[in-house]
Amino acid sequence: MSSKARKKKPKIKKVTFKDKSWFQIVTPKIFNFKPIGEIIGLEDTIMGRTIETLLFDFTHKYSDISLKLKFRVNEVNNGAKKCSTIFIGHQYTTDFIRSLIGRGSSKIQIILNLTTKDGFTFRLTTICTTLKRARNSQIVLIRKIMREILQEFAKSLNHEKFIAGIIYGEFQNQIQRVAKTIYPLTNCTVVKSKLVNIPEGGEDQEIPDDQFEIVEVEVKRSRKSEIRRSERINVKNLNQTKTRRTPSEPKQVVKATEQDDDKPEEDSS
Repeated sequence: MSSKARKKKPKIKKVTFKDKSWFQIVTPKIFNFKPIGEIIGLEDTIMGRTIETLLFDFTHKYSDISLKLKFRVNEVNNGAKKCSTIFIGHQYTTDFIRSLIGRGSSKIQIILNLTTKDGFTFRLTTICTTLKRARNSQIVLIRKIMREILQEFAKSLNHEKFIAGIIYGEFQNQIQRVAKTIYPLTNCTVVKSKLVNIPEGGEDQEIPDDQFEIVEVEVKRSRKSEIRRSERINVKNLNQTKTRRTPSEPKQVVKATEQDDDKPEEDSS
């Protein structure tokens, strides 16, 4: 045997199922601290875990069943067996995104990194779809409108209210209100968001109100990007299919009545 004594490796204690505990997951303030489920594990291993849920669990509306919300555990209370979370993004399902784009329409997509008033940075992916195929000048102008409206909201809102605008469709409605004057739109959706940066000590914020101010954007229209008057008035008619008229028989009835009227009246005598 060698003179050097062999170092004994420290024994690692195996973690069994009995050592783990169940922790309740609680959503942030913007979702009213609603519990969304439970996870099992140790206090050290639960930190940083990601949980997905549907917006349908909060609103109970069937239209929100395609929207997935993502949360990350940022604090564990071992005494109360609860985990507080932070919103880190959302995403629509693939089949829902495919259903937005119809045949013969234009897809206008933009990806932006936006920093809110309190220093949170989000990466948003927004898609607008047109009724028919739009011209290149119209697409460029609509993309500019999308960028300016989202930047204006990010400068004036805290991250809690910014999240509410993303999830509940306020930003989409504001974009569609302005962009439809350039070309008729079938939809405008923020299909994906991701939390990129969190400032130090920026998680303790007050719950904002639910009202949003209307954002006005100056749009410089050119002749090519201006929508035609006929398309602006008859937007609904562009989406309707032409149906064949079914033959009717009013003329035969009229002829019959005319023949009856031309007959001389018979004397009652």
